[in-house]
Formats: sequence, structure tokens, C-alpha cells
Amino acid sequence: MLLITVIAFLFILGFSITIHEFGHFIFAKIFRIPVEKFSIGFGPPIVRKKLGETDFRIAWFPVGGYVKLAGEEDAEIPPKKQHSDEIESWQPGFYEAPLFHRVIVVLSGPIFNIISGGFVLFILYAVFGLYVNPYLRIKVEKGSYAERMGLMDSDSIISIDNKLLHSWDELERIIKNKKDSMLKIILKRDGRILRLDMRNIPDSLILNPFVPPVVGSLKIGGPAYNAGMKNNDTILSINGAEIKTWDEFVGIVRKSKNIPLEIVWKHEGEVKSAVITPLPYYDPVLNDTVGQIGIVMPLKKILVTPGRAIIMSASRTLELIYLTLKTFYQLIKGEISRKALGGPIAIAKLTGESARWGIENLLSLLSVISINLGLVNLFPIPVLDGGHIIIAVIEGIRQRKFSKKTRLVIQQIGFAIILLLIIYVTFNDLTR
Repeated sequence: MLLITVIAFLFILGFSITIHEFGHFIFAKIFRIPVEKFSIGFGPPIVRKKLGETDFRIAWFPVGGYVKLAGEEDAEIPPKKQHSDEIESWQPGFYEAPLFHRVIVVLSGPIFNIISGGFVLFILYAVFGLYVNPYLRIKVEKGSYAERMGLMDSDSIISIDNKLLHSWDELERIIKNKKDSMLKIILKRDGRILRLDMRNIPDSLILNPFVPPVVGSLKIGGPAYNAGMKNNDTILSINGAEIKTWDEFVGIVRKSKNIPLEIVWKHEGEVKSAVITPLPYYDPVLNDTVGQIGIVMPLKKILVTPGRAIIMSASRTLELIYLTLKTFYQLIKGEISRKALGGPIAIAKLTGESARWGIENLLSLLSVISINLGLVNLFPIPVLDGGHIIIAVIEGIRQRKFSKKTRLVIQQIGFAIILLLIIYVTFNDLTR
């Protein structure tokens, strides 16, 4: 399992870093700024190859990368000799390039990350399809608004406002989009088709799907996988208590981290049992550590056309950008605990978890990390791309470049900030 984690971690980092640095590289080439080094990772190189003017290398420490442009350390000046062939062959260094070119070169890395994240999402939707909750039987809370309006446990929703439903996701979307309007619901109850008109009050109309306790996917190496569970097995009981719904099953497992459970299930008509101990898992949504045995509910795969895949991937990319910025805003305000911040150890662990769930989960995580990396690099911190852009803009306003000494001081401040942040998130990883 450690090998899976290492390979997946290197894949995620390698892809995200390479795409990022390639963005800088390609636009530096477009603007004729010489690129001296293109490195994936820091430190001494493991592999290196000189192609043209650029020294391409893969280094030992794969937690970042860099593109070294000519003139970043010492500003170049045009050759004093005025021979036409020398003037034509001379290329400006980074700090001699026009302000607009410098900003575009720096900005291209984060933009490539965001675009690549969207492209990975497109591949996911176009190749693997979309997974939805296919269960349209409902659970109704006693005394709830839904019950007062006439809905009952185990009703199956067929259509709303003459739109035939195929998934729970469609039902939720309609309820969300038709606030405070009358809904014409066709449902099935005890073999009978009924019609129900009711007002949609989203805050009161709380419906949940009645999902059977059937195994969808399993995590390779997880407790359920190691106990012999398979896809489409049905959970029958836990510690002698009958399990009728997925929510009942999840509720017991989540509360039982590190507590052995006797679980009985049915596999192709054969009843099996095993003592399975849920492992502790930190859930960032709940901000709590819960028990898991490594299975998810069964979902239905829907094929997606290329056109719809483009729209969905663009929409999801914008949603991830918004959620990331919102999360950082809440962190700054203290609405989210700063202990939720994770570093390389947390990323490696999450990457390993995703890989054991399958390639689709790993690619989904890749899109999130690539987009996050692009946004983080836009923060106005020296040594990050956002800091370089701010410095370039200030120099443009001053119409005068900072001295080499000043740039060095700014970089040292930036490195200090990043180092403190790395120490902090690593401490979080180790103490979580």
C-alpha cells in the first residue's frame, strides 16, 4: 500500500508541477526570454539533459520546481558593440523584458494549472461519465412539513412538473431551482400511482433518499476489502442488529472507530460474516475523526456527450475556484480552524487514499490539487508568482527596477514566510 501511495503522490505532484513550469517555459520562449533551467523538484539532479540553451532536470526533492530565466539574478544589458548580427542575436533577460511580457510569463504558470485541472475534469466526464444517486424512494421524518403535505416513507418519486426523474440529483436540482413554487409530483406508493400538489419550501421540504445497504465500490486494502466483501454485496446486520438502509449502516460505522464490529452480509445468495474494525479517518467536512471500513454506496453511471462534458468541466472548475477562495477567506477570518491546513504529508495520505479507490478518484483529486496550486501561487507573497507580479507592477509604476540587493531581501522575506508555513502545516499533519 505504501508503494501505491508513493507512486500516486509522485504522479500528482509531477503532473501539477510540470504543467505549472511548462506554462512559464512556453511563454518565456514566445517572448524570446532565454530559459537556462527547467527543473522538476529541488536539489541535485537525478536526471538532466541539455536541449538548446535549457538544462532540463529532475531533482531529488519533488515538492516543487522552477524555471530559471536569463537575467533573473543579474540584469543583462545589450552588447556594446553595434554590429548588426550581434544586436539581432542578443535576447533580453527577464528583467529587461517589457513589463507586460514579464507579467504574462509569471501568470502563465498558475493559469496552466487551472486550465489543466479543467481539462482533467473534462476527461473524467467524457471518458468515465457522471455518477449519480439512482434511488428515488424517499424517507420522510415524522411530523415534518413533507409528511404534513402527504408524502410518506418509501414513496417513489416518478416525476416533478411533468419531468421524468432518473436520479436523486435531478430531484435536488429541481427543488433548489423552484423555490416557493407549486410542484406537481407524480409518485408510486404500494403499487399505486398518485398525484400530489405541494408548495416547495426548500428550508422545510427536507427529503432524503431511501438507499439500500448495498456495497458500491471498495477501497483496495481497506477493512471491508480485506474481509472479503465484494461489489453489490448487501449488508444484513451489525452486532446482531438488522440493517435496512445505508444511513443506518454509515451511522454505526462512523461512531465505531477502532471498535470491532461483527458484520453479516450476503454475497450472491451466500451469507458471510466477519469481525471488521473501522479505521479512524479525519473528515474535513465534519471537522471530526470518524470510523470507515472503505466502502461507498452504489451509484449509477451516466454517459456524457463531449459538449456537455465541456460545460460541466467549466462549471466545476469555476465552482472549485470559488470554494478554494471562500475557504481561504474563512481561514483568514477564523471561521475555519487553521488546524485544517494540510501539508505534504496530508497530501500524500489523501493521494494514497484516492488511488486505492481507483483511477477516477485519483484524477478527480488531481484536478482539485492542480487548481488549488494555481490559485495558491497567485497569492501576493514574495517568491510565489503572485509576489513576482506585484513586484513587476510596482516597478512599472515607479518606472524603475529594484536593485539586485532589494530583490534579494524581498526573496529572503518570501522564503521565510513559505518556510514558516511549511513548518506549520507539517506540524498540523503530524499532530492531527
